[in-house]
Amino acid sequence: MRKNIMRLFVAAMLTVIMACCFSVTSYAASASLWFTDPTVQVGSNVSVTVDVKGDDIGGYEMHLSFDTAYLDFLSASGGGNFSYQSNSPGVLRVVDYMSSGSSAKMSFTLTFKTKKTGTTRINPSGYVFSDGGGTPITPYAVGYSEIKIIPVPQASSDATLKGLTMSGGTLSPAFSANVYNYTANVDFSVTSVAVTALKNHNGASVYVSGTESLAVGENTVTITVTAENGAKQNYYIKVTRGKNPLSTDVFLTVGEGKRGEVSKTISGDIVPRGFEATTITLNGVEVGAVKYADNAKPAVYLLGSDTVNAGLYYVDASSMTASPIEYLGPAVSSLLVLDINTAEIPEGYEIGTFSVNGAQREVLVPSRAEEPNHCLVYAIGSAGTKQLYMYDPIEKSFQRYSFAEMGEPETTEEETETTSPETEPETPEITESQEKETQPTEKSEGGFGMFVWILIIIGALIVILGGIALIMGFRQS
Repeated sequence: MRKNIMRLFVAAMLTVIMACCFSVTSYAASASLWFTDPTVQVGSNVSVTVDVKGDDIGGYEMHLSFDTAYLDFLSASGGGNFSYQSNSPGVLRVVDYMSSGSSAKMSFTLTFKTKKTGTTRINPSGYVFSDGGGTPITPYAVGYSEIKIIPVPQASSDATLKGLTMSGGTLSPAFSANVYNYTANVDFSVTSVAVTALKNHNGASVYVSGTESLAVGENTVTITVTAENGAKQNYYIKVTRGKNPLSTDVFLTVGEGKRGEVSKTISGDIVPRGFEATTITLNGVEVGAVKYADNAKPAVYLLGSDTVNAGLYYVDASSMTASPIEYLGPAVSSLLVLDINTAEIPEGYEIGTFSVNGAQREVLVPSRAEEPNHCLVYAIGSAGTKQLYMYDPIEKSFQRYSFAEMGEPETTEEETETTSPETEPETPEITESQEKETQPTEKSEGGFGMFVWILIIIGALIVILGGIALIMGFRQS
């Protein structure tokens, strides 16, 4: 009996020892279920990605539940064999499987429309996972999706500024966000200003207008602030630009409906060649002027405006009208046009109109020509003297009409031939017989000269030979 008991004890111990010495390893597939946790504004669509992960994933089937008070199901998408069903509100059945083999991850995406703010979940209410051979897998981790639905940010209604400055002048009163009207003064030399407007809310926008081409007197600069929700608020700066220090309040009419103000003085660097500085009185105001030595019309300087360009203009004090001093030709040798009525009109010409450089002008044209092919312009040239210039419309060029002083009659070649024929010596006509007689005479005179030269050369040779013979005779004796 004791022996049997000992045998059983020894057998049991051996079994324990063998169990301790040899370990049995068991391999099993594993899986886990993961969800994304998005945050979205209410009213927007939201997507949730679901991942089935493991070492050997061959397929899955699961049921998902969600709260229809927060979410409306829109769609689902997955792999090639993915399918879904939504037979009851708040529940989805999704299925996917590998046609062959397995994968470490299988994914699908769910899309919902958010309905109200708050936090809601998508929970797996049942699931089955299998490996590549179709054997069920028990997942070791199963998650869920938590969706945060936040309110849509309220659009700001803030349409105010937190700062406002302007170049060239100082705002009055000092800036305050709730003060919308300001004034500022700038000098006449300031023709534009730069306005810096700082918005109080980053979502607002600012637009500034009226800062360019400031007129003398009052100008309005408008700063419009538009809030995120579309609300608008305007700030205004009344900018007063000072008067021109050369202003005289004396105006001349230039053309139809145009008026220009006369400058108090004329800068010496713009006085045309041949002109001299002077002064004239217009409407009881003495103003600077320039005048050619004997030209009837003086010229004044008109300050620029919206309708009249600044520059020198001939003035008619009786009618208070003005016409611009014009230049023709290239800049280097330009001609300063004078009033044609002050020119001495040469014979054969009369005052008329002609197109000069594309503009109709009052000039001198040939008296008897129905369609003149040139004209004469009265102008001051580069030498500073007045002169008539002939204009060629084809070449569009000018050349001096006469080099004589104006007022002196010009003598032409035709007049010279007709006024002094008796001073020219008469040339006798040579008849054909006389010409024949003359030609032989010239030939005989030429032959006689040649004969004389031959005799001289022969005589010289005889003298030389005689001298040589005489020398030889002395040597022999």
